[in-house]
Amino acid sequence: MITEFIKQVGKTLPLPESDLVDFLSKFKTIHLKKGEYFITEGQLKKELGLIVKGCMFCYYNKDGEQVIDEFSLENEFITDYFSYLTNSPAEKNVKCIEDTELLVLSFEILKSEYSNNSNYEKIGRIMAEGLFINWHNKAKSLMLDDAESRYLKLISKRPDLLQRIPQYLIASYLNVKPETLSRIRKKIASK
Repeated sequence: MITEFIKQVGKTLPLPESDLVDFLSKFKTIHLKKGEYFITEGQLKKELGLIVKGCMFCYYNKDGEQVIDEFSLENEFITDYFSYLTNSPAEKNVKCIEDTELLVLSFEILKSEYSNNSNYEKIGRIMAEGLFINWHNKAKSLMLDDAESRYLKLISKRPDLLQRIPQYLIASYLNVKPETLSRIRKKIASK
């Protein structure tokens, strides 16, 4: 019987069940505690993570401040994809907000599997397309939307984040100060 986790991953990676189970069998399980890093800036780590349980975030360092790039929750992939594509050290950090169970696959194994099964190439394409769409939507929103609109889009698309992510991290992700986010939330609550 297919597990709930495999069903959820299957929503992102629409493959025959046997291919999906085979793909996931290539991963190894690791456990990270709250505050631990999966990837650190400057590290040449060529691994893809798939979150089974937990919550993580990606950030860049800018003048001693964390600039949040993305949050990832259960059934979502996480890595420094730019580092992987360019074979360069990571430019960002990936850190646990909660204790996290992560399935990890080396890109070396993933690349070798691309040539063994065309569905693995499909997996790579789907992951790359998803990353691009997320990046595009965030970049467009940062350029065109005001802070309140960005917040409303975030909570409508990912309401689960509000219960699991500290407000100061959400503020960084939205490119606003925590005080600004507080004002936005009070304004929305008073409507």
